[in-house]
Amino acid sequence: MQESTLHADELNGFIVIDKPKGPTSHQIDYWVRTMLNVERVGHIGTLDPGVSGVLVMALGHSTRLIDVAHEDPKEYVGVMRFHGDVDEKKVREIFSLFTDEIYQIPPVRSAVARTLRKRRIYSLDILEMKGREVLFKVRCDSGTYIRTLCVDIGYMTSGGGQLEELRRISTGPFTEDMCVTMQDVSDASELLKKGDNRLLRKILIPPIFLFRDKPKIVIKKSAMGTIAHGSDLYPGGIKAVIGNPVKGDRVCVISEDNGVVGTGIMLTPAEEISDVKVVDFDRILIDPPDVSEKHVEPRKSEMVRYGNQGRNKKVQKFGNRPHGNFPGTERRKNSGNRGWSNQPKESPRFKEPPSGIREKKDKRRIHR
Repeated sequence: MQESTLHADELNGFIVIDKPKGPTSHQIDYWVRTMLNVERVGHIGTLDPGVSGVLVMALGHSTRLIDVAHEDPKEYVGVMRFHGDVDEKKVREIFSLFTDEIYQIPPVRSAVARTLRKRRIYSLDILEMKGREVLFKVRCDSGTYIRTLCVDIGYMTSGGGQLEELRRISTGPFTEDMCVTMQDVSDASELLKKGDNRLLRKILIPPIFLFRDKPKIVIKKSAMGTIAHGSDLYPGGIKAVIGNPVKGDRVCVISEDNGVVGTGIMLTPAEEISDVKVVDFDRILIDPPDVSEKHVEPRKSEMVRYGNQGRNKKVQKFGNRPHGNFPGTERRKNSGNRGWSNQPKESPRFKEPPSGIREKKDKRRIHR
């Protein structure tokens, strides 16, 4: 049976995978790409093989929004185990010390450079504590290493500590209750081959969901073409402003049918929009419209003969000296002007051009 072809709008969006323990995030990428026959697939926030939970997959043009999604905080639930006996009151005091901006050095086995970095911990709560084990919940900046966080907390005690279990429960607006399994993706793929895309539409989240709590600018249809070709947004192309973005805010630019056109930085407050550029785009999600190339007949040149017509006809070749068979042309007396003038042959200034053509020197020849 021939596979059904996905339309562009169906390829564009997010799928929230409930990643199990074992495979890497890049393996999940490959499986989703293979199952759905999608060319561009990427994930938002890498999870270690031993970590489970929310792994957001971006499909199609939505892969251009991965960097924007990385700006949103992530939330985890984990289990930490201390190496020695600790007092619960002291543990709670230590946890409170890490609720703010912290400094981290990525672990040795990481995909980034091991340089000192600053990350923000928005909340770090102890849900339950039993013996040496602590069940905690943390909300933090993207790029925070929870394993390193647990090691640093352990250093504050006499015996140390380490991470035992970890699960991601949210990535920005994508939460755990939106997760689907790899089996669901496989089922959607098999139904798609039979021409049924209902399950795929059910699990595919539109790109605009990423910006549900952020300011948006609606543009006119007439501005879509120029923006697709790289133009920034000016007041004439704006139809409406949703929210109250100020200068420096990242805004989402959408079409009249609620599709994401791109994102950019606001250059002027919403209430002060005048006649200057409004949004400086940093990414565009739409492609320029397909324009079929018009067939243009090649212009006949004086230097080119077409077919057998005019095969024996003499052709003027422009260069530093006139052709010998074309009388009536001579070099001007003014040596600074290298043009040609049409003078009659009877002109006293006419000089017969040399009959031969000097052979070009071979610069590659070595003279001894």
